[in-house]
Amino acid sequence: MRKTGSILAAGVLLVAASFAGKGPAAAQDDTLPQILDEQGNPVPGSVVALQKINLGGVGQWILIRGSDETKPVLLVLHGGPGETMMPWVDLFQRRELEENFVVVHWDQRNAGKSYSSALSGEDLDVEAYVDDTLELADLLTRRFRQDRIFLAGVSWGSALGFMALERNSSLFRAFIATSELVDWQRSQTAGFQWARAEAESRNDRQALETIASIEPFDPADLGDIDAKNRLLDRYGGGDFHTEGRWQGYLDYATSGQSPYYSAAEVKNYRESIEASERAVLPQLAGYNLFEDYPVSDIPIHFVSGAEDHETPVELVEEYAAELKAPDKSLTIIQNTGHNVPFDAPKAWADTLIRIGKEVIAREQ
Repeated sequence: MRKTGSILAAGVLLVAASFAGKGPAAAQDDTLPQILDEQGNPVPGSVVALQKINLGGVGQWILIRGSDETKPVLLVLHGGPGETMMPWVDLFQRRELEENFVVVHWDQRNAGKSYSSALSGEDLDVEAYVDDTLELADLLTRRFRQDRIFLAGVSWGSALGFMALERNSSLFRAFIATSELVDWQRSQTAGFQWARAEAESRNDRQALETIASIEPFDPADLGDIDAKNRLLDRYGGGDFHTEGRWQGYLDYATSGQSPYYSAAEVKNYRESIEASERAVLPQLAGYNLFEDYPVSDIPIHFVSGAEDHETPVELVEEYAAELKAPDKSLTIIQNTGHNVPFDAPKAWADTLIRIGKEVIAREQ
C-alpha cells in the first residue's frame, strides 16, 4: 500500500499483555471495538486482542479478531514491506470474515506499530521476516490448539508467504496469495510498458516526460519503480482503481479514528514504510516463483484485481497454470486495483471465505 504524504494524527494508546505461546492469550481487551451480536452485545466466545509479542528477539504487534475462537485461524501478511493493514481493519474487514475465521493481522518488524529506528540492515534481512512468519504461525497453532492455520498474503506479503512455504509448509492448511508478484523483473517491466502505452494513447505530455526520464527502465532501480508506480496510480492501474478510496482511508487515519494506533505510531507510519522498503526491496530483485516454487504440497489460491498493473494478472495466470499443487485457483476481481482488500473489501472477504470452506470440505 505505497502512498504519498505523511500520516499525522492523534490516536488512542493501547497497551496489551505479552503473547505467551502456551495457554490463553491476553484477556479480551474491552477498550477495543468488540464483535457484537444483533442486540449490540459482545458475542460470547469471541476474541479481540491487540498484543505485543516477541519474534526473533524483536517486539512486534498483532491484532486478533474473531467471533468464535474455535474457528480456523487466518494469518494475514501485509504488503509493502512496511505497509501495514492494521490501522484500517475496522474499515475493510467484513463481519463475515470474522465469523468464519479468527483473523490475525501482524505489523511485521519495522512496520507500523512494530517500527523501531534501532533495527539494523541485518535485522531487516528477508530471512528474518521468514523466520518471524514461521515462529508466529507456530505460536498461533498452539494458542488456538490447531495443527495448521490458513495463510494469506497481500503483495509483498504474498511473496513472504511463498518464501515461508518454501522453508516449511507443514504449519499451513492453504495459502491465499493476493496481488502476487510472481517474477520481479517481468512484473516491473510489464507495469512500465502498460504505463507508457497509456501515456501515449492519452498523449499525456507530463507522463511522457516522466517516462523519458526513466528510459531505459531498470526494474531493479527503486527510483524508476516509484516513478512507474505513480503513473499506474494516475491511470487507475495502481493500488486503487476506485477513485477517492485511498483518500477516505487516509482521512480516517489522519483524524485519529483508528483505535489500534497511538498518535506516535500513526505519525511514524510513513517513515516505517520508507525504511522497510529501502532495506528489503533490493533483496527481491531475483524473486521468481517459476524457478523457486514450481511445486507445492499444500493448496495455493490466487486473488488478483483485474486492473492491477503493479502485479499484472497475466503473470499470475501464467504461473497458476504451471504450478503443481494439490488444489489451486485464481479469482480475478473486476474493477479493482493492486490493493484488493481496500479497493474491494466485500469481494475479497467473500473470496477468502469461499476458499476456506472449499479447503475444509476437501480435507474431510
